[in-house]
Amino acid sequence: MFTSLDPLHSYDPFEILKAIYRLIFGGASGAADWASRMHALFLVFLHSLPFYFINLFAKFIVFSFFFSIAMFILLVINIRRYKQITKKFMDKIISANGEKEKSTGGGAVENPKWTLVLKDIGSNDPGKWKLAIIEADIILEDLLNSLHLPGEGIGEKLKAVEKSDFEHLDQAWEAHKIRNAIAHGGSDFLLNQREAQRVVGLYKEVFSEFEII
Repeated sequence: MFTSLDPLHSYDPFEILKAIYRLIFGGASGAADWASRMHALFLVFLHSLPFYFINLFAKFIVFSFFFSIAMFILLVINIRRYKQITKKFMDKIISANGEKEKSTGGGAVENPKWTLVLKDIGSNDPGKWKLAIIEADIILEDLLNSLHLPGEGIGEKLKAVEKSDFEHLDQAWEAHKIRNAIAHGGSDFLLNQREAQRVVGLYKEVFSEFEII
């Protein structure tokens, strides 16, 4: 005789096996009992679905809440670290007497080394154009040193950079390679002012990313 199902035990595998046994050996009454039990199981399953999804959704909300808090904390930590690195770098590249130059406009801090690069790149002397690129590469080296990257030279430090942490990594590589060509080629390396300005522009993109100019 079929009895009411307990939802907590309605999926007991032994109960299902018993129902199959009654279906095989119980004749018509066994089949009827099995059919009614399967029907009851199906109803319990349908009734439990909304509670299952509600429980799943609640767990998702709780997980999302704590995940968002963790991501926010990491964001704050990274912003503070970025500001500390920028400040440390700016302190390192100030002029020899330790004074920071001020712009004539809004009073923002200027990088004296970058000011020298701009002066040389605007000169009519081709030798100054090469010098501007070499000076910009020195600023790049200071930046990489402030990031505490492993390696001896600029090339090794650039290889250690995470692309996600250095948006203009490709520009840094291109500019540094041209600087090396200038250093190795000397007076035999031909460079016009337009190309020199383009290379200095690559350095500018890198330095602007880290807000050091």
